This record gives sequence, structure tokens and C-alpha cells, in this order.
Amino acid sequence: MSADRHITASGGGPGLDRGEATDVVELHAAVLRERPEPIEGREPLNLWLVVFIGVLVFWAGSYLTHFSGGFRADEFSETQINPVPPPVEGGGGAEDPVAKQAKAGAIVFTTYCQPCHQADGNGLPNQFPPLAGSEWVLAEGPNRIARIVLNGLAGPVKVKGADYNNQMNAFKDSLDDGQIADVLTYIRNSWGNKASAVTATEVAAIRKETAAKADAYAAAELEAVPVKGGGAAAGASASMTPAQIKEALLKLPAAEIKALVESLPK
Repeated sequence: MSADRHITASGGGPGLDRGEATDVVELHAAVLRERPEPIEGREPLNLWLVVFIGVLVFWAGSYLTHFSGGFRADEFSETQINPVPPPVEGGGGAEDPVAKQAKAGAIVFTTYCQPCHQADGNGLPNQFPPLAGSEWVLAEGPNRIARIVLNGLAGPVKVKGADYNNQMNAFKDSLDDGQIADVLTYIRNSWGNKASAVTATEVAAIRKETAAKADAYAAAELEAVPVKGGGAAAGASASMTPAQIKEALLKLPAAEIKALVESLPK
């Protein structure tokens, strides 16, 4: 120990130049222990970040594979369970109007109807009735089903032999006549359903006929409405007796009876 001190003091230490009293190496030891400053742009990537990016790329590729709609600019296919059929080209190259309506209706269905009736149109057992194969959907005309979309449906109803008792929301303030016509055309031609298209003109007429009705329909009320044609009670014609007409009218809600009376010529 004393020898080291003697060497340092006499200027013979490894960190001293001749005549110096301070060890330069010892003075800069703290600086020498520090790592060099990192150079921007050359830092290694975090392993978890690499894994996350890989998973993200894999998911994106899978999503595009299943929901690309064939990469068609005019195709909306959020789910492959019931993809919208491609347009049918007519003799003049025009797109089939039913297919065109179905595409627009698929967007409306996914947004407003799918949460309850499901993407496959089978609904939820004991909660929401199916649309696939439903006698309400496949009726000859849209008189009843359009009323359900406009004002909603409340209370017990039988669909495909099963009983349901829930409430469907009214969409008359959320959807216009064209959107309702499109979504009805879509559900009437999906999941194996095959029925006529619904036009915005038909929906507009039904909306006008039921303008005075504020509450949801009951199944019994709808059964009194013909599946197509005017909105009067089922079977109401010139061949009916006054008693039969009265009985049919009594099945209608008071608001519709009032609107019907007011529409009669003075």
C-alpha cells in the first residue's frame, strides 16, 4: 500500500504523467464506466411489439378473406352466413332491381335488425322470432310486416308454430320509406325465403294509412289487416253484411278507425 502511494506521489503511477499529482484514469473512471449514447434509428425493436404486429397482420388478412365481398365495389357482406347474391345481369346489362334492393337492405338489416334476429335470420329461441321461413315475412304482400317495422310489435305472437312474447321497437322515425322497402325486400329474399320485393311507394301508403297510430301493434290487430291491398280489416268488402263489417272494424285500434272515418268522402 505504501509502495503504491510512493509511486503515485513520485509521478510513476500508470495514470500519472511525470510531475503530475492527480491520477487521470481515476479522475475519468466514472465517465469511462458510462455506456455510449444510443444512435437514433438503430434501436432494436421490442419483441412484444414484433409479436403484436404479426398478430395484427394475420387478423387483417383473415378478416379480408372472410369479409371482402369478393373485393367488389358494389358489395356489402358484413357476414358470410348470408352473403348478398351478386347482381343478375339482364339482357341490357342492367342490374336486377331485387338484388340491388337486397344489397341496400343488407346494410339496414345489419345495423337495426341483426342484433335481435341474428345474421342467419333464425332469431333467438324464446326471445326473438325467426325471419327465415316466417309466415309473417313470406305473406303475399307487405301490409302486415311493414306495419311491424313502422310501429313495432308487442305481446304474444306465434311464428313457425312457436310462441314468443317480447316487444319489437318502432322504426318509423328512424328509417325512411326506401330503407324500409329495402330491408323488407332483403329479408323476404334471404335464408331461403322467396317473396316479392317491396317498394317505397307501398311503404309510403301504409305509413300514411297508419299515421294516427302511436303504439305498437298486437298480433291480433295485424291478423285483421289483409296481407296485401288496402289497410281495411281483412275480408271487408261489399259482400259483407253490416254486422260483419262492424265486427271487423272493432278489431282495429280506435286511432285507425278514426283515420278511416275521416278519410271517407263527405
